[in-house]
Amino acid sequence: MPEAIQLAEVELASVSVTERTTWTFAELSDSEGRTALVELTCGDETPDAVAALAEYVAVLKGRNIPDESGVAGSLGLSVSAIRARRPLASAVSALRTAIVVLQAQSNRISLTEQLGGSVQDSVELYANINRSMGPGRRAPSDFAAAAERAVVDGFAVVKCAPFDEVTPPATLDEVRRVAARGIQRVAAVREAVGPDVRLLVDCHSRFETGSAPWVAEELAKSGVGWFEEPVQPTRDAAGLSEIARAVSIPVAGGEIGYGASFFTGLVAQGAVQVVMPDVKYCGGVAEAVRAGRSAGRNGGQASLHSPSGPVSQLASAHAAAATPGSLPLEHAVYEAPWRSELLSPPERIEGGRLWFPGGPGLGASLDREALARYSSPNR
Repeated sequence: MPEAIQLAEVELASVSVTERTTWTFAELSDSEGRTALVELTCGDETPDAVAALAEYVAVLKGRNIPDESGVAGSLGLSVSAIRARRPLASAVSALRTAIVVLQAQSNRISLTEQLGGSVQDSVELYANINRSMGPGRRAPSDFAAAAERAVVDGFAVVKCAPFDEVTPPATLDEVRRVAARGIQRVAAVREAVGPDVRLLVDCHSRFETGSAPWVAEELAKSGVGWFEEPVQPTRDAAGLSEIARAVSIPVAGGEIGYGASFFTGLVAQGAVQVVMPDVKYCGGVAEAVRAGRSAGRNGGQASLHSPSGPVSQLASAHAAAATPGSLPLEHAVYEAPWRSELLSPPERIEGGRLWFPGGPGLGASLDREALARYSSPNR
């Protein structure tokens, strides 16, 4: 039986990455002096997530917490309440991950082992090129160059989000007109990387049930490997199921879903073939593993969603390593060339793989000097 954890304190840190991205980290300590590092990044809602985490730690401080799965109940939070507000899901997920990390440290084993997996030296990543291309760098040639760079760097799978111009609701004729640029971007990527690289497309929920099948048909001409979230699964799982039945490309999604039962339901109703739990929102690392294993038992697959900083990347890698049959893990390439320095030992991504640092728990801590350096306005 896992050791009960008594939380003591929480310390927060953040670093501005781009004009649109800030990574926020939390270090939670327990009564034995152990610490667990987690990531608490959820865009504009991060301040609300931070406030919720501080409140929850204050409520749970000094209590015996025997198991991460009971955190929400101890806080008086229902699953429906958590699903209704992403900052709550983020705070609860951070707490649940921290407890598992602290238990792994207590047991002197890696987070992968604590999650029921066996030690691995590395996990395969796929290159999400989207965050490396800001405004003014969204031409088909920019997409092609970023994808080609990723392949040269050893990635065998590349993902892009090409449909900047599409905003629902829109008629099919309007979608055909405004989505043309996105289809050109995908075709440029395919031409740049050749036929052997797996190419994934993220739609960012910009389509509807009437337009998504046409888009998928066009993408199939470029040999796309999955069709990610043409509509938002948390709002329209039934519509996503309709789309999945109508298209030939596997559908993936679920990045902001909470709880393994949500992902099990997506697979059961045929909404997706690939579930994408994010450890920052889904209920933490253990819940991500449960979701992935459930998907596998029901004929689906899992690929963890992880476009954020090095802390959630490493936690996600442990979860992926503990999930049998897990597909490559997401990595936001080239967004911040200094990201590896934020961890000690530094994050190691080589040959399209993330290499585990070893040691108990997560295996890495924040490098405070690097954090201060890159938090400086003069960096």
